[in-house]
Amino acid sequence: MLYELDILEARRIAELALEAREVRDRLLEKVKDDDLGEPVPVRGEHNPSRNVVLDSALDNNPAFVTLREAIAGLPRDIRDKLWVVTQIGGGQRAILDWDGTVLEAAALPDHDLLAFMLGEPDLHDSLQKGLYMLGVSKTLSDVD
Repeated sequence: MLYELDILEARRIAELALEAREVRDRLLEKVKDDDLGEPVPVRGEHNPSRNVVLDSALDNNPAFVTLREAIAGLPRDIRDKLWVVTQIGGGQRAILDWDGTVLEAAALPDHDLLAFMLGEPDLHDSLQKGLYMLGVSKTLSDVD
């Protein structure tokens, strides 16, 4: 599963992702929900700006550059595990499918893993929730 180094790296990437999300949110804060063309859901979370692609506006932003370099600088096996944690945290995979999901991550090209994580506006939340679901969030607070 996850080793202490993996957990520390996931925590660091989650913090960088939160900073990047705050930059993204500031760009979108003046856009009205009505302008995004999304109907208001009857139940559940409503975040119509989640699907707005801002790649060109954010490519050179320092928070996104730092996040991209941090993810790209990780060893491939840790990057694979990071992707698995996001999949578990986002509800796409189950904890019991850990080994299969790690194999799936290893089969993905580096570019796809990086593009997924950088393009995921809720990366921080998915990582934090994934770590919690794996039962290592307590370990994180003990390490700090």
